[in-house]
Amino acid sequence: GSTFRESLSEYHYHCVRSLDYSSNIIKRARLNSNISFLEADIIDFSSNGDTSKVHTSAGEYHGNWIFQSVLPPPGYHRAKVDISLLQHFIGWEIETEKQSFDPDTATLMDFNTSQKNGVTFFYVLPFTKTKALIEYTLFSEKLLETHIYEDALSDYIKDRYGLLKENYTITRVEKGAIPMEDRKYPQWYCNRVMNTGMAGGYTKPSTGYTFSRLHDMSKKIVTALEKGVKIPDIKASGYRFRVYDMMLLYLLKNETDISIQIFRDLFKKNKFDRILQFLDEETKFVQELRIFSTLPYMPFFRSIYKMKHRIFTGA
Repeated sequence: GSTFRESLSEYHYHCVRSLDYSSNIIKRARLNSNISFLEADIIDFSSNGDTSKVHTSAGEYHGNWIFQSVLPPPGYHRAKVDISLLQHFIGWEIETEKQSFDPDTATLMDFNTSQKNGVTFFYVLPFTKTKALIEYTLFSEKLLETHIYEDALSDYIKDRYGLLKENYTITRVEKGAIPMEDRKYPQWYCNRVMNTGMAGGYTKPSTGYTFSRLHDMSKKIVTALEKGVKIPDIKASGYRFRVYDMMLLYLLKNETDISIQIFRDLFKKNKFDRILQFLDEETKFVQELRIFSTLPYMPFFRSIYKMKHRIFTGA
């Protein structure tokens, strides 16, 4: 298949391991005497006037505000859902005997693999010439048996890099399943208890992005608390981008070949920096029209028609 290469000029691509990230946050938090740690099961949240409460297996704790990403918000299971996919993957971090990778080049989406289980691609992030993270990722409704991911990874490493299993060591394994759905999430669990992260709907439906969106939200919350003003209504996405997400979700679920063609045209005909800006929902409407003008338009019209009951009622 075709390969599209480009160097980023406006954006920087980073890899942040969750263990390193959480360890650093906890380490910094322990340096502050006004932060306490408690390990317990969270049962529920409630509020009374200007006070919020968390109910745990170790007792009840009160505060002015609670920010939670643990429990599904009330009404979660009753919320309207037309499309519910998973972005699921297994990744191997490997170390090779010979120099096999270009540490200056990441592969975001390699579609040269079977698409029988839904939109499927490989992702490669080299760290050095002998170390890289290789992921097998799918957009579909159901998880696969573990051996299917593992067999696909082994075959890909062999076919692309000429490496047999005895030529590399798996130093770390990562596995995940990220929801990609059109469900709307309430901002508040109850009065003074705010939903954050996945529980607050901050996972972008069409990409699975959560990390940077959660950081942006956290900055707005902290700024409001420091100024002593009302915490603003923070929507994960505006209406326009909600519509874009619904359009792509419909195609990912129902039209695998068209979805892959859209991704190929997207990267072939647009600057990578502009694509990342669009996925971060930081583009202007005119820029978005230019992007869509490079893509096949009929599939999007079909998706708008199929999702019109959501799109024309506020998404």
